[in-house]
Amino acid sequence: MREELVTPTTARRLAQEGLAWDPQPGDWVTALGGAHMDEGLVGLWLVVNASPDGQLTLADATGRWPQSRGLMRDCLWLPSASKLKVWLRGRGYRVATGEVTARLLGGEGAMTRHVCRLTRDEGSPPIDGEGMNEAEAVAVAALQALGAGTADSAHLW
Repeated sequence: MREELVTPTTARRLAQEGLAWDPQPGDWVTALGGAHMDEGLVGLWLVVNASPDGQLTLADATGRWPQSRGLMRDCLWLPSASKLKVWLRGRGYRVATGEVTARLLGGEGAMTRHVCRLTRDEGSPPIDGEGMNEAEAVAVAALQALGAGTADSAHLW
């Protein structure tokens, strides 16, 4: 999986919580119900063009397939950390991300985790997210923001 993208599992949760998608060239998707949908590069497609009627022109991330056409409704958007940050900032959140190192229990090794903190001016408590990469950490925080029940939280653009 590309490290700057959320996993398909997290993308499904974001979609189920109401994160709307307005397809843009450069967005990454995977095909819903596709035989090659998995957590790796197989089944990962780049949106090359999006028409108003929901038709997408897609390019295979592995370079093994020529450009293809698909319908927006048949694709699952895999947002990047930057797209999620834009959405959160548009909703009035300040977004801070970073890495933390944690010692493994019973071991001598350490593991790096990514963290995200969302804050607002009105004094509401911060929202924290953690994940295996920056996109996952921001997505965990965005899921919490979506669950906050704000009227405008379900529309990305």
